[in-house]
Amino acid sequence: MRNLNSKLVMDFISEQGYDSIEKTYVAYTPLEKYVCIAVAESYDNETEENSAQLAVEAVLTAFEKKPSLKRLPEYIRYANEQILLHSTRSQLKVSITVLVSDYTRMRYAYCGNTRLYILYENIFTHISRTQTKFQQQLEADGEQPPELEEIHNLTEYLGREKRVRPFVSKTMELTEGSTILFATSNLWGRLSEIEILDAYEYTKTGKEFLEILQELLLSLQEEHDQRMGSFTAAFLYIEKTFKEDIQKKKKRKRMILMVIVILAVILIIISIVILCIRALDRKKIKEVETCDKRGTRYMNYTNYNKALTEYEQAVEKAEGLSLNNWQYIEEKRELLETVTDREAILTLYQEAEAAYQAGEYEQALKLYTQIQKEAVYQGFDTLSADAKKKTEEITVRMQIMQYISLGDMYQSTEDYDEALFQYNRALSELSKMIDLQMQGDVQAKIFAIRQTQKENAQAAQEAQQEAQQQKEEEEAAQKAAAADKAVIKINTYIANANSALEEGRTRRARELYKQALSRYNKFTGSGEDADKLYKDITALGQAITEAEVKAVEEAQEEQLAQAAKYVLQAKEAARGGDIGIAKQLYEDALAVYRELNIWDERMEAVYDAMDALTQGSGQNPGEVQGGSQNGAQQNAAQNAGDGQQSTAQDAGDQDTQAKG
Repeated sequence: MRNLNSKLVMDFISEQGYDSIEKTYVAYTPLEKYVCIAVAESYDNETEENSAQLAVEAVLTAFEKKPSLKRLPEYIRYANEQILLHSTRSQLKVSITVLVSDYTRMRYAYCGNTRLYILYENIFTHISRTQTKFQQQLEADGEQPPELEEIHNLTEYLGREKRVRPFVSKTMELTEGSTILFATSNLWGRLSEIEILDAYEYTKTGKEFLEILQELLLSLQEEHDQRMGSFTAAFLYIEKTFKEDIQKKKKRKRMILMVIVILAVILIIISIVILCIRALDRKKIKEVETCDKRGTRYMNYTNYNKALTEYEQAVEKAEGLSLNNWQYIEEKRELLETVTDREAILTLYQEAEAAYQAGEYEQALKLYTQIQKEAVYQGFDTLSADAKKKTEEITVRMQIMQYISLGDMYQSTEDYDEALFQYNRALSELSKMIDLQMQGDVQAKIFAIRQTQKENAQAAQEAQQEAQQQKEEEEAAQKAAAADKAVIKINTYIANANSALEEGRTRRARELYKQALSRYNKFTGSGEDADKLYKDITALGQAITEAEVKAVEEAQEEQLAQAAKYVLQAKEAARGGDIGIAKQLYEDALAVYRELNIWDERMEAVYDAMDALTQGSGQNPGEVQGGSQNGAQQNAAQNAGDGQQSTAQDAGDQDTQAKG
């Protein structure tokens, strides 16, 4: 609607001059609500592309995306970014002027040395400045005029790596019948303002005005033989502007006035509220400070629970202070930090106490160490001293717990001596502090170990006794086995002796009897077995004795019979006159008697016979023989009785030995 209800006439001329390519560029974009015009001039050595065209197209692109009178700086910054992106072969350098209008008002911005003129009824109502050394010299209070060469010495331009700082004008009203002229440096630097006004005075259309300006430039070039580069002149004639509704303007003014009144009332209310807030804040700050003082006093009295209660109230009240009302902000923030830190250190102290009571000494030690540092920082010497004392006590307790742990470990491995050593070390450390419960626990552990040692000693003694008893039982069993074996052996000897005795081998039976008797004397078996063996051995001994006595008697009878035979033979020899043989036979008979230890009348008869042979007295051999036979028989009977008595006596001695 604005574009249709207004009329802006746009025309321009552009010459390349002696430049290798066009160095200037002008373009505009009319929209429904806004129109944008941009004129640019390049100052670089690029010959393949026109950097002025790049800048103008970038401005118009940004304008089409977000058309507004307030976004002129954004358009120029976007154009600068595009120029920097295209500065690949060499640095591009562009000067630009941009105008944006909503068909009622206008606003322009420039960066560099392009210029804008506003003419109305043959006078300049506005002339833009430039960002050049020429402008700086012109504004300086100097007697000499600035040099024209400084027109191209730019202080701001597009293509700088730093942030560009364009000039942006205020919003101005468009005046119907006025003309806006855009000129590059080669135009306004060669034509004075008077020449431009003269050209404008005698023209009826914008095109004629531009043609006259072009003719003036060409005439100057011919007169002074100047090689002029590219230039551009753009002409915007404001034939009709968009007329806004007057009622709307009045309504807008009333709204503005109402807003001002409302703002004034709001300002008064805000002032009253601020005063109330300040008074309330002062009251709350005083309450917090009071709680802080009480909490500090309780901390100095080491009543930390009461101090924590005070600081919790102080923190609660301090958190009620608003930090967004711009009243006493620093004081409130500092007060809140102070009471919060003090509440935190007291809370930390309670946590340390809880950890200490729960036996978590490592955690408690860390907390008390932190409390000690914080207390020194906040100036609480009493709390710092208490925390230091607690850390020392915890260190001792941890050492004691280490000793107890070592004692428990050694106790679990049944190294009771080392366990007692560690527990005694713990008791020694406990003597430096008062902890009856822990001391009682350690003493109970020591008592338990000593009781265990006592029980172990008793168990060892019982085990030793049991082992001794078992050993004795084993020895008894071994003895019993040996006794059984000895019984079997002795019975074997007895059986063999009985067999030999039955076979008439008395000597063999006697040897076996002696071996059985020898083993019996060494026998260590039961009494029942010993009695049975004694009876068997005694019976065997008696049987052997009887057999031996019988054998002796039989042998004696045989010898006596032999002796009697010798006597008879001797008598026969004596009768036959063989005295020597007779004597020899008598000697043999005497030898038998001597062997049998017979010294009775038989011996005397033999001696008498021998004496008779010696004396030569004749005696009846029959008498001698008869006497000899009777004597021999008597001696044999006597010797048999003596031998039987001797054998019985030997058997009695052997029985006595067996009983022993």
